[in-house]
Amino acid sequence: MPHPVVAEVIAIGDELTSGFRLDTNTQWLSRQLEELGLHVGFHSTVGDDLASIEQVIDVARNRADVIVATGGLGPTADDLTRHGIKNVANVELQPDLNILQHIEKMFASRGREMPSNNRIQAMFPAGAIIVPNPEGTAPGIEFRFSRNPAEGHCTMFALPGVPAEMKQMWQQSVEPRLRQSFDLKLTTHHHLLHCFGTGESAIETMLSNMIERGRDPLVGITASAATISLRLSTKAESVEACQLKMEATLVEIKQTLGDLVYGENGQQLEDAVVQKQRAKNQTVYIVDDGLHGEVARRLSMADPDRTIFAGGTIGHQNQSIEERLKPFLPLDQQTMLVGIGPIDRHEETVKAGESYFDVAVYSLHDFARHNLRYSGHSSWREERAVKDVLNLIRLHD
Repeated sequence: MPHPVVAEVIAIGDELTSGFRLDTNTQWLSRQLEELGLHVGFHSTVGDDLASIEQVIDVARNRADVIVATGGLGPTADDLTRHGIKNVANVELQPDLNILQHIEKMFASRGREMPSNNRIQAMFPAGAIIVPNPEGTAPGIEFRFSRNPAEGHCTMFALPGVPAEMKQMWQQSVEPRLRQSFDLKLTTHHHLLHCFGTGESAIETMLSNMIERGRDPLVGITASAATISLRLSTKAESVEACQLKMEATLVEIKQTLGDLVYGENGQQLEDAVVQKQRAKNQTVYIVDDGLHGEVARRLSMADPDRTIFAGGTIGHQNQSIEERLKPFLPLDQQTMLVGIGPIDRHEETVKAGESYFDVAVYSLHDFARHNLRYSGHSSWREERAVKDVLNLIRLHD
């Protein structure tokens, strides 16, 4: 098997290293690179400091075949990407008169005179290829760094940090250049399975050797707020060919995990509830005295036409669930009734630092009562309870 093309994404800007702004560019670029068949081995984030930018570029060029950087191409004193490339490569900046005229025309079209500091945006490291920016004043830079003969070279693409400009330049210029330069014939495809109802380690144990590194398709496992996601990844000549390679593994995982799998490719538990209830032609009504209407909110968002979510009431009344649900009984065949409330805080079983919820689920032919208990940090207990209630609705027949 040929050695994978390794890529690194560099995000440049004090607003990123300070946490003032979320770095969505790196996420987007990584997905584009992976879909092209490149292996994204590294992410780097660096502030607007020339020595730091030089260090990050120098490290990246010696461990990656492709670097894609965003940010630092503006006209101000803290836009230093071009200087970092110049210094690492030990070349000079050279003007490009065509780009200078393009920038001047852009200012003129807006009825403004170009400030003198924008001239830096028409300066490029010697030997660079200009990446056009059709709708902005910051052209990108393509630069090839030489390495010793045994290690070949590294190609760097520096793009502006403005997401709309960066994405347009990627699609029009960078992606075609990468396909041409590396003769990329394989695409990488990912498929997500979402699970709820047990922990990450338990699912890994159930799947045995399917999580092992080196298998194809590769199966990765991640956990977020009690939702476990399995990501299947493989490479082939097309997305359709990738899907065929994944098919047997997907079937095996679903058969092994059963009802623990509730959705795929971004589905939420509320989406799964709406889908199942729609198949049963059954609506859901929520009576919520414990979770501030959050279960109802999520169901209504997943069912904007209100074909499944019939509505709900929210309160904090000193009544048992049975008393709160009596006005809604008896049910017809097309209705599921869900009651949520806190367990009586005077019960001896209630402990400090824990949260308890009482959940009742009624349908015409079935009734189930559930006591939910949570310990751990208070910030995640309600989120877990909301998901547990949605999951109980999903699994209720």
